[in-house]
Amino acid sequence: MLGRSIEGLRGELPRKCVWFWFAPYSGLVAQTREALNQQCGGLRLRDIYTDREPTGTRDGDVFVQTWAAVAAQNKDARTVRRTKEDRLSLDDLIAHLRDDGFFVGVVIDEAHLNFGASANAAASFYLDHLQPDFTVLATATPNDDKLEQFEQKASIEVASRVVIDRGQVVEAGLNKKGLMLGILRFQAEDAVLIDIEQATLTAAWFQHEAVKHRLREIGVDVTPLMLVQVEDQTKGGEDPVARVREKLEQAGIPSGRIKSHTSGEPDPEFHTLAYDPEVEVLIFKVAVATGFDAPRAWTLVSVRPNRGKEFGLQIVGRIMRVHPLVRPFHGQESLLDRGYVFLTDADLQAGLSSAVDELKAVRHGIELITDQLDIVQFGNAHTSIDPNVSLADTPGVTLPRTREERHERLNLLIGAGLIEPTVVESTEEVQDRLIAAAETLAMLGDTPLFGHLPLHDRSSSLPSAKRQKGYPIRSDLALPQALIREELPELYQIADDLTSGIAREFCQALDLRGELNRRLRKATVNLRDLFLSDEEQITVNVRISNARVAEGAQLAFRFNDAIDPRQLKNSLLTELKRICDDGGIEYTTEDLRRTIDIAVMRQPERLRVAMRQALRQHLQLSTSEPIPAFEYAEEGMPVAKKAAYGVFPPNMNNEERAFAEFIDNDSSGIVKWWI
Repeated sequence: MLGRSIEGLRGELPRKCVWFWFAPYSGLVAQTREALNQQCGGLRLRDIYTDREPTGTRDGDVFVQTWAAVAAQNKDARTVRRTKEDRLSLDDLIAHLRDDGFFVGVVIDEAHLNFGASANAAASFYLDHLQPDFTVLATATPNDDKLEQFEQKASIEVASRVVIDRGQVVEAGLNKKGLMLGILRFQAEDAVLIDIEQATLTAAWFQHEAVKHRLREIGVDVTPLMLVQVEDQTKGGEDPVARVREKLEQAGIPSGRIKSHTSGEPDPEFHTLAYDPEVEVLIFKVAVATGFDAPRAWTLVSVRPNRGKEFGLQIVGRIMRVHPLVRPFHGQESLLDRGYVFLTDADLQAGLSSAVDELKAVRHGIELITDQLDIVQFGNAHTSIDPNVSLADTPGVTLPRTREERHERLNLLIGAGLIEPTVVESTEEVQDRLIAAAETLAMLGDTPLFGHLPLHDRSSSLPSAKRQKGYPIRSDLALPQALIREELPELYQIADDLTSGIAREFCQALDLRGELNRRLRKATVNLRDLFLSDEEQITVNVRISNARVAEGAQLAFRFNDAIDPRQLKNSLLTELKRICDDGGIEYTTEDLRRTIDIAVMRQPERLRVAMRQALRQHLQLSTSEPIPAFEYAEEGMPVAKKAAYGVFPPNMNNEERAFAEFIDNDSSGIVKWWI
């Protein structure tokens, strides 16, 4: 639009005009020149580094460069502003052109950035040296504050403004109609098996493949592009680009189709990636945020945790453009008329309403583009707190009126164990909700905060002590000296045999073929259009994360301090391998490890059961512990005819006492004695 505008001014102004076009970043210079070459044949592009000859200058000539190429506190610090024997300086060129009757025009692209990083030097060059007759500013990031700053710095008033709203751009077929936000959901038992980031990348690739398939069906020769935004690397931390690349490859994406570009490791062919059909995934941090023109981009995954308001305008904006070859189908293909955004925030998986804070940046950015934003909760809505419900409507519960009252009631609820202590770090609104919920539950359950404990003087409530008596063991019942007991040797003495036994018992109960084939789990992807009002739901198979499973199973292996978890796991692997070999079942070591980890993580009690069963092989009988000679109880206990000590002991419950009386009264002679 900028190029066509200044192209249309050729011959329409009182004098000829030469234009100096400023892009904010060097990477955009080549992209701008290429676009002007393709779209604006009436403009002639000049190179400010090699072509500073005023002779032959034509109306509509354009020099494309960055502010950094020309602006400095010392003008001699810039090559283009030094006069040489064979070449004029830029300052001299401008002076010659004015003498020849030329107007000087300036185009500032991405005008919301104003003069860029070297603002003072650039502003000085603009005001003192260029002194343009016309300035055209353009941006797709509306920001009136920045425009006002420019007016103040340049001491000028913007003569006219052309504002193009999103609806016009969509109607013209330049922008997609909708933006779908994808949320992944899993069965509760599967969530612990899944790496959310890898699952989200898999779901996004599934959507990417659907777009690619549809393009082929309608005969459009365009390969779509999937963008993946990663976080900055922390000092000494893992490389996020390498981590995401590995997960993409695990999802089945060929390595050669994945490229990356960051400021730390820039790709020299970065801007050609937008047109290379061999590249289907581009990993980046923020480098493609401004100006990266890739109309074949349909899908965006953001694993970056911190999103400012620019996320909605700049990052999401990369996938909203319409490829020229798709424009004939604009408005006819619902799949192709939308961009697709997937966010990997863990708390987002529980539902949109639980991630309001995370979505504020997206909401704010998109609201500047459209007022048709509608974010709703869908699925499991009854488990969420509705932010629109008035807490004042909770029956029987009044909200705290002062900070002191809130503090007092929180302390009471925390002390009663009804609220976690971490709530003190929450906002006052959240604290009020928890106070209302806890106190309401207490009322509904008829449960006072401290139970039904009576308040009384402790000293007056102590029971009076009764005299104790020793009841001797009876010699008339032919009791043995000791009962036969089962004893185990020390575990360290049988450790090797025991872990092997646990492994045998544990693996016998496994559905081996089913567990070995458990590589994929189903995830439901809810897609909600943030511009329109549509919802879609798709099902995606996502890989079980071996690392996530191993991490989850680690604690389950530590169920007994006397058993080495590593030794136990090795025994389980050996036993599982033996079973597979005997049964002719194909496997890999990775399959075996995953099978064991999942089984242990899902049913940790099974290990304890297997241990009890294995211990039976090591039980020994012992009569080394004699029956005590006396049982001590209160005086006057009820007499029992066949009891070892002649009385019913005091610590029996009702069922035990009834059974003891039943066998004590046996007249058949079957019961000789009981203890």
